[in-house]
Amino acid sequence: MAKAKKSSGGCGLYGFAIFWTLFSSIFLIIGLKTCYDGFTRSQWPEVECMVHSFTITDKRSGDPPFQPKTSYTYEWEGVTHSGSTVWPSKKGEDDYEDLAELLEQYRAGEFKSCYVNPKAPTESALFVGGEDIWGGLIFALMGGLFVAIGIGLIVVGRREKKQESAALSSKKTKTDEAPAAILIPFFSVFGLAGLGLLFFLIIPQAMKYFDAKGWEETPAKVVWSAVRSHDSDDGTTYSVDIFYRYEFDGREYKSNTTGLMSGSSSGRSSKQEKVKNHPPGKEIVCYVNPDKPWQALLERDLGWWALFALFPLPFIAIGVGGLWWMLRKRNKSNKTSKYDNPLGRRTSQLRHSADKKDIYHGSHKPTKASVDFAPRGNRIKSFIGVFIFAVFWNGITSIFVAIAAGSWLRDDPEWFLTIFIIPFVLIGLCALLFSVYQFFALFGPAPTITLKPSAIPFDKEATVSWKLLSGANRINHFAVYLIGEEEAKYQRGTDTKTATETFHEQALIETQDPRKMKRGSATIDLSEITTPIMPSWKSSNNKIKWSILVHGKISFWPDINDRYEIEVHPLDVTPNN
Repeated sequence: MAKAKKSSGGCGLYGFAIFWTLFSSIFLIIGLKTCYDGFTRSQWPEVECMVHSFTITDKRSGDPPFQPKTSYTYEWEGVTHSGSTVWPSKKGEDDYEDLAELLEQYRAGEFKSCYVNPKAPTESALFVGGEDIWGGLIFALMGGLFVAIGIGLIVVGRREKKQESAALSSKKTKTDEAPAAILIPFFSVFGLAGLGLLFFLIIPQAMKYFDAKGWEETPAKVVWSAVRSHDSDDGTTYSVDIFYRYEFDGREYKSNTTGLMSGSSSGRSSKQEKVKNHPPGKEIVCYVNPDKPWQALLERDLGWWALFALFPLPFIAIGVGGLWWMLRKRNKSNKTSKYDNPLGRRTSQLRHSADKKDIYHGSHKPTKASVDFAPRGNRIKSFIGVFIFAVFWNGITSIFVAIAAGSWLRDDPEWFLTIFIIPFVLIGLCALLFSVYQFFALFGPAPTITLKPSAIPFDKEATVSWKLLSGANRINHFAVYLIGEEEAKYQRGTDTKTATETFHEQALIETQDPRKMKRGSATIDLSEITTPIMPSWKSSNNKIKWSILVHGKISFWPDINDRYEIEVHPLDVTPNN
C-alpha cells in the first residue's frame, strides 16, 4: 500500500510576483525622490541671517494645529532678501513641544543661519534636508526590500514554470539563491522594523519615563482641549489633545503633551469625557523638566501603553531569528550537501531492493535483545507542551480582553480592539480545549509494546508483542501497524516543502476482540516482502523512517494514537576474512 502526500506550488506565482514588484517600486521611487529633494536642499549654502520674529500660532482647528511664523533677512551676492520659511516641506507640528525648543533658540534680534537656494536666491529656509533625507532613505529602504522580495518571487516563478514533474527522490533539496533572495529581504523588513521601533521609540521613551520621575510638579491652566480623529484604512481612531500653559522660573511656557506615549484608539466617548473634564481655564497640574522647561506632561504613568514596549519583540525575533536560521542552515547544508542523496552517486531512484547493503548508509547502532515502548511519557509531554502554550497565549490575550471588556462596561466600547482580538481569543480557546483533550488522553488505555530484537533486521524475524493491563473493554477497534515512510525536504518558492510517501504499511493485528487486545504478539519477516523497501536512513534533507503505530478507537474518549519510531537494519554483507 503506497500513499503520497505532496504540497502543490502556489497558483499564479509569476503574475503575482510581477504585480508585487511593480506596486512596491512605487514606494521605492517616492522614497528616492524625497531623499533626492532633501539632499539637493542640503547643498544650499549657509548664510547668516537676522531673525526679526519667531512665534508659534496655535489653532485648535488648524492642520497641523501648531505652526511657526517667522521673518528674517539675509544677504546674497550683495542683495538683501527677506524670508519666512522654517521648513520647505512642511507647515508645522501636531506636538507643541517639537516647536517650543525652536522658540527658545530663535529670538528676535539675534543672528542665526539660514540656507539659500543659489539658483533662486529669494528661496530660503531655516532648516533643510535632514528629516527629508532620513525619512526618504527609510522609505526607500523598506520599498527596496519589498522590491527585492518581488524579484526573488519572479525568479522562483520562472523556475517553477520550467520545472518538470519529477519523482519524490529527484526533487532538489538544496536551497538555491532564489529562496535566499526572497527570505533575506523578508526577514530584513521585520528585523529593521523591530530594531527601529526599539532604538528610536521604546528606549528613548523608557529613558524619558525614568527621567520624568524627577520632574517638578507645577500648576497649569488649560487653554483648549479637543478630540482628534485619525482616518485610516482600518477605520477612524481618536485621541485627546489638551493644550495648556504654565509658568516656570518666571517665564510662561505652553505644551500639549499629555503622557509619555501618544497614540489613538477606537471609542470616541471616553476621549470626549476626558476633554469635557478639561475645559478651557481649568486649573490642573503638570510635570516640568527643570533642565528643559519647555518639556512638560500631565501624566507620568505609562498605563496599558507599557505593553507597547513588547511590540517590537516579535519583529526582532522573526527578523534576526530568521536571518540567523538561514545562516546556520546554509553552513549546515555546505557541510552535508554531498550526502543529500541517500544513494550517493546513484540518483536514478531513491528506493532499491533490500538484497544489497548500500555502503553510503553508514553504520548502525548495536542491536539490543529487546526494547519496550510505553505511551505514558509521550502523552505527558504532549499535554505539558499544549498546556504551557495555552496558558502563555491566553495570559497575553487576557490583558487586551480585560481592556476591551472594561471599555464595554464603561459603555464606551473599543470596537477596533474588540474585533482585532477575536481571532486571538479563538486560538486561545482552541488551545485550551486541546489541552483538556490531551489531559483526558492521559487516563485512556495505555498498551505497551515490546520489540525483539530492538532493531528489525532484513534477513531475520522480529517479534512485536503488546500488553494492555486495563481498559480493553472500552476499545471498539484495536490495531498495530508497521509503517515505512520516505521523507524528503525541498525548496519550492519561499517555502520548504516536506513530501512524505508511505512505501510500506503492514497490519500486525486488527481486532475488535478484547481478549486479543489484552495480550498478543506478531512476527515480522521483511525478507518475505516482495515490494522494494529500504532500511532506516537519515540525512539533512532526506529520511527513511520506520515506526510502529498503535491505534485504538474509543467512544466518547480520546482515541489511542501512539507512534514509536524504530530502526530497520540493512543486510550485513561484509565479507568474512
